[in-house]
Amino acid sequence: MQQAQEGFLLIADITGYTAFLRESELEHAKDSLRSLLDLLIEQTKPPLRISRLEGDAVISYALEGSFQKGQTLVELIEETYVEFRRALDLMVLNTSCNCLACRNIANLDLKFFVHYGTFVLEPLHTYLELVGSDVNILHRLTKNSVTKMTGMHAYVLYTQAAIDQLKIPEMIPELAVHVESFADVGEIITYLMDMHPVWESRKHRYHKEVKPEQAIFIFERKFKVSPTVAWEYVTNPKYRALIYGSDKQELKRLKKGRISDGSVYICSHGKNLIQQTIVDWHPFKQYTITNNTPGGGTAMNTIRIQLEPDGTRVILLASRIEGGSPIMRGFMNTIGKKRFLASSEQGFNRLGQLIEDDIADDALHSDEAGKIAIEQIEEAVIQSLLGDRPGANE
Repeated sequence: MQQAQEGFLLIADITGYTAFLRESELEHAKDSLRSLLDLLIEQTKPPLRISRLEGDAVISYALEGSFQKGQTLVELIEETYVEFRRALDLMVLNTSCNCLACRNIANLDLKFFVHYGTFVLEPLHTYLELVGSDVNILHRLTKNSVTKMTGMHAYVLYTQAAIDQLKIPEMIPELAVHVESFADVGEIITYLMDMHPVWESRKHRYHKEVKPEQAIFIFERKFKVSPTVAWEYVTNPKYRALIYGSDKQELKRLKKGRISDGSVYICSHGKNLIQQTIVDWHPFKQYTITNNTPGGGTAMNTIRIQLEPDGTRVILLASRIEGGSPIMRGFMNTIGKKRFLASSEQGFNRLGQLIEDDIADDALHSDEAGKIAIEQIEEAVIQSLLGDRPGANE
């Protein structure tokens, strides 16, 4: 018998696929579903691990302690939705086919179900089956009255247990409370996040950044972890203090409990406090800060995350200092640049050693994604086309 574990349970489920199949040619519908499943698999990044596919749904989990902060899971879901909607728009834009499947692709959407609880991982064929009463609860919640009661077609449904573990109480007032009732379980209180506003706010967003040709220097370091895990390290004040050589760092001006544009890192260097303001927050890709420098000038830094075959490359791009005292600006853009470059190298070396120690101690819970074979994807596509996915409700 496998040992019971705790953690987050997640189902990403394509909305409206049953109606899409009913009104579309199967061959083209099959190609569309395979592409969308490939995207969902790609977006399910460590520390999330894929358990298995179930028709047009991807089922994953993350062990207790896998996330440094709940915001990471929330943003993983949001970024998955944004990429899904972007893919749908491109499918519609790039097709010249007039078949019903290609015309109906725009009617698809995506919803997520998130729970936190206890489960057992049972090896079954080529995947790990999630087993336990908490797993059953999550599957039951996929058959719900959300759309009927709220009109939402794209949403995240969080259970109370998931909300408690996210530890972002400021987020709760922004969510819609929804109750589902089952004869054998009773009432289950859930919280809904409408994903359409997330898409609308991000689909045309312009990102502020230090481009390579604008940088006064560029430093990069490779880490043997996933982009999601690397992102948590380089955004956590505790570890940013290692990068920037500060005594400590604090976060201020959170937006609804989350780090975002306008949030501020306060870097303590003895009695000197340096304020670094986030001017662009692009989860798991990059973030850009501005900070004041001696002499009244300002500079920008972009920290970029880049996926590599066996890890993640973190790139620091520093801009030239603008404004302030001409003498101090000239000094900082020459002598100061060399010092900052040397300091960055030392800082990333310290962070690299800490990550290696965490990997050795298995503090990252073996930072690996569940492996999905091509055969599993084909089986899931066929299962969905046959309409026999357990729990299918739309």
